[in-house]
Amino acid sequence: MRIKSSGRLKSIMRSLFPIMLVSVCSFPAIHGSTLQEHTAAAFSEYASMVEKELDQRAAGSMPFLHATDSSEDKDRLVQGKTIIENLNKKNKTPDGIIHDWIGCIFVPGANLNDVIDILIDYDSHKTVFDEVVDSKLVEVSGNHLKSYLRFKKKEVITVVTDTWYEAEFKYYPGKKAQMISRSTRINEVENFGKANERLKPEGEDNGFLWRMNTYWSLEETGDGVIVDCRSVSLSRDIPPGLGLMIKPIITKTPRNSLEKTLHTLRDAAVKKKKTQ
Repeated sequence: MRIKSSGRLKSIMRSLFPIMLVSVCSFPAIHGSTLQEHTAAAFSEYASMVEKELDQRAAGSMPFLHATDSSEDKDRLVQGKTIIENLNKKNKTPDGIIHDWIGCIFVPGANLNDVIDILIDYDSHKTVFDEVVDSKLVEVSGNHLKSYLRFKKKEVITVVTDTWYEAEFKYYPGKKAQMISRSTRINEVENFGKANERLKPEGEDNGFLWRMNTYWSLEETGDGVIVDCRSVSLSRDIPPGLGLMIKPIITKTPRNSLEKTLHTLRDAAVKKKKTQ
């Protein structure tokens, strides 16, 4: 015999859901997590696989851009669509989750240097990208750069991280370029904005973000620039019994951040072109 939920019961559940959600999402903040050596090693191995694919694309054994793997995707981009895809749906990382998302977008009217100038102008990232609350270029040596970024991300709860990166970019024939940015240190910020603000020890925090590599591939066409951005990051695993409620939140954060970054980059490049 099936019992139908009354309208009153549904109303009560809807009113309680936000409270339940916040409580559940606060669980990782109450019970910290420590980055294990085998988890970090798994991320390094995964990143090496991604970078090997990038080398193959640069060498011509694969299409240079993920966006041009299919002509249909390329047409969608030129029409103004954004392509976002999860490349690691079956996560098998021990004691962690590797998030691997790729986003593709078309920047109309721009040239290669228009887009690259925005990407490497780290001093301006805090005024361009919404999730960046502080940023600076630390060091430049040829095509190698070191930078600092403070991210503030909010998905029900707010997480602030201080991140340091090393990046390198390469130009290829045919008006193409790649930029690889690897995190070298990430500290979660505790009590953000308060007098007792402090950085938690690296790898000994709530595990929202332990590693983050970003792989940019750009190709100039006659009408603009096609941009691939592959974001590969590492976070803690889902606590047992809380997967159904926490996993959607944790997994959508990297996707949302990637989509925001691409749209902001496109808008900034188009605006830059108009003012030239």
